[in-house]
Amino acid sequence: MNPEQEKISIIVPVYNGQRYLAECVESILTQDYSNLEIFLVNDGSKDNSGAMIDAFAKKDERVIALHQENAGVSAARNNALQKATGAYVCLIDQDDCIAPDYVSYFYRLIKENDAEIALTPQAKRFLSAEDLNPDIESDHIQVWGGERAAIAMLYYKLVIAPWNKMISMKLIRDNNLEFCTRFFSGEGFSFSVDCFQRAKRVAVGQKKVYYYRVDNPESGMTKFSLFVMNSSVNAQKFIRSRLVKETPELVAACRYANWHTHCDCLNTIVGCGVRKKHPDLYKQIKAVCRSEAVCAFNAPVSKKEKMKALLYRIDPFLAACIINHFRVRKFTKEQ
Repeated sequence: MNPEQEKISIIVPVYNGQRYLAECVESILTQDYSNLEIFLVNDGSKDNSGAMIDAFAKKDERVIALHQENAGVSAARNNALQKATGAYVCLIDQDDCIAPDYVSYFYRLIKENDAEIALTPQAKRFLSAEDLNPDIESDHIQVWGGERAAIAMLYYKLVIAPWNKMISMKLIRDNNLEFCTRFFSGEGFSFSVDCFQRAKRVAVGQKKVYYYRVDNPESGMTKFSLFVMNSSVNAQKFIRSRLVKETPELVAACRYANWHTHCDCLNTIVGCGVRKKHPDLYKQIKAVCRSEAVCAFNAPVSKKEKMKALLYRIDPFLAACIINHFRVRKFTKEQ
């Protein structure tokens, strides 16, 4: 361990994750940056995850095993955040993996650019371990202000999840930031926007060092959940209520994110075949998708996204069917 390295905290919330957990944790343990504390938080798992976490803690002294009653991913992350002693924190999902230089790459971005947050806009999607080849794309690094980063995320130009980032613990603690435990979906989105708004400098690289698994059949958005859907919509209201500065640019970006979230919800309702089971919800979500599509027409998004908006404006159901057809991850149909 290099004594000059600052400690980096890594947090992995775990719930019934035994299928992919070993692959995830091994990718963390083999980082080329060694000064880590790794929180594996067992959120009341019913499978062998708890025992696996304890085994990892015995194997490597950097691993800290935490066990709690099932309270959700936000509570699990908050549990570890309260105990973290690192200068910076990274959040990883249990079924994903990270490149060997994930930590060192983000740490270098932060230090060389005097930033409080480092990130890359996109992750590398993978179906199996055979897809985990090093990213060899040339890098292009920019430094953004916090408001610009928040706006970019609200326009879905950045990964909206909390992973694929390194965040200053001082920024988090000075502003009393934490994950909202009321939300099961959208909690990472709101936490990231909270952090961005309060950051002075955000270093943005292009190297894909986070590997996002797309073959997990247990992923939350594969199946329909009324709780998850309401959580996603309410999280958008929460984000809007917590704007530090209500600039026209931020307000417009929030409107777009709210519309985009409703479209995602409509895609799930249609994809899972539950329109008739939840007719009022379907009608409400569809109405927002159609009426608010206009916010995308003048938004700083791609022509492809504007074409999608036009489809939702004309026929939201048809738009959902077309978009679902091209999805990598398919939906589980309710019987």
